[in-house]
Amino acid sequence: MKRYYVNILSKENGDNELHNEFCLYMPVIINAQYIGDFSHDKKALEEALKTYPNANGCKHCCSTIHIQYEME
Repeated sequence: MKRYYVNILSKENGDNELHNEFCLYMPVIINAQYIGDFSHDKKALEEALKTYPNANGCKHCCSTIHIQYEME
């Protein structure tokens, strides 16, 4: 199981990125909200979407749930 955090600061496209605890791109802790411990990225995203409807998986640590937009 991994710990997951969502960046409370939105990116330019409005996304709040979801990261696992091992991500090199995780935001500083003051800008990260703990989502929970999950064994799969998808379950963490489902939980994050309850609070952050624009949550999106980080393309580095949660690539299986990352939705890529043309502007990235």
